[in-house]
Amino acid sequence: MSDVEAPPSRNPGEPVFVIPCDSYEKDLLTGKIGEAMQAIGLTPLMLNGKRIAVKPNLVIRKDPSIAATTNPVFLDAFLSWLESFCEPKDLVLAESSGGPYTEASLRAIYRECGIQRAVETHSIRLNYDVSSKSVSAPSGKACRQFDLITPIEEADVIFNLSKLKSHSLTRMSGAVKNTFGCIPGLTKFEYHARFPKNDLFQSMLVDLSDLLHSSRTVIDLQDAIIGMEGNGPTAGTPRKIGVVLCSRNPFCLDRIAEAILGCPGETGMLKEASERGFCPERADEVVSLGADWQEYVLSDFKAPDSRVSLSSALSWLPNLFGGKVYAWFEPRPVIRKKTCVGCGECARSCPVHTITMVPDRKGKRHARINPDSCIRCFCCQELCPFRSIDIRKNPVLKGLAALRR
Repeated sequence: MSDVEAPPSRNPGEPVFVIPCDSYEKDLLTGKIGEAMQAIGLTPLMLNGKRIAVKPNLVIRKDPSIAATTNPVFLDAFLSWLESFCEPKDLVLAESSGGPYTEASLRAIYRECGIQRAVETHSIRLNYDVSSKSVSAPSGKACRQFDLITPIEEADVIFNLSKLKSHSLTRMSGAVKNTFGCIPGLTKFEYHARFPKNDLFQSMLVDLSDLLHSSRTVIDLQDAIIGMEGNGPTAGTPRKIGVVLCSRNPFCLDRIAEAILGCPGETGMLKEASERGFCPERADEVVSLGADWQEYVLSDFKAPDSRVSLSSALSWLPNLFGGKVYAWFEPRPVIRKKTCVGCGECARSCPVHTITMVPDRKGKRHARINPDSCIRCFCCQELCPFRSIDIRKNPVLKGLAALRR
């Protein structure tokens, strides 16, 4: 790369290819994926003889029907295209979910998310190497050092297969957020603790995505055929969207995805990216190819319960007492005691160790969150296997927001 040539991830003019697709039909998907890759300029010479890592979204060990993880048919179709398109030196599927990064946890994730069966007829190997490497990010604004899982750090080419979903912390999960799965296991919670404020956390995500995309070839392919709305990325409900997006610039891709979800300008990491010159400020300024993405915009896509318009509902109130008034109004996670089984997953997932397991009057264990030290990262809600953590909105805020509508 020359001094004057910016990587595609920093080029705000990098195109996004929009593919209409309303079902998971393998042969149809395989053809459409090939069309998209050709449209963004991918050639076999860019991939032949290279170490290629496929990075799906396997955030939680759940059946793919809940739309929280990469659909196995989508992965099957992608691999069919890839194996007919190039001859890599090595091909590996690598991901670190939200829990412990161990061989046992990887085997369970691959099995229950349908990935193991999806790759049976393909040459790709599933990663069981749980080591990681520290990588410098000299261009980082919030973070200049990242721990990356080894197969991602060693890859020459990464295919970033994201799933379009709502997200309780970052508003949406797409191509940029999917790169957080390159951070090993419980180390993710350390990053949440290091960057407890939402704006800093999202700035860190921009740093991470930029590091990956500017140091090697990364192709972003987003499954938005059926996404997730509501309390994503794991506790929401499936929602048909009907498109697949492809680009070499994750920020441009997510800018269009954000608009499709009906929340343009509401994602902090994209605001940060546009301020750095990585993507346009508006989706209609992004170069798009293929179908017209505006035909797929959802006017009723359900936002997560954590998403309240503090800026609009409280714009006429001063930020009193060092932000304490603002913090009082913020949504927070709460334990639903009737369905909590006391498994302790939320306590293990909490980056600031504010959750404890306590017995009730009958001796049954359940989780308890200390609200004074909770940083509202919603890791507990995201990783609860029983969906026993809700997001509680301040009732005063809901009333204020209603008055201003």
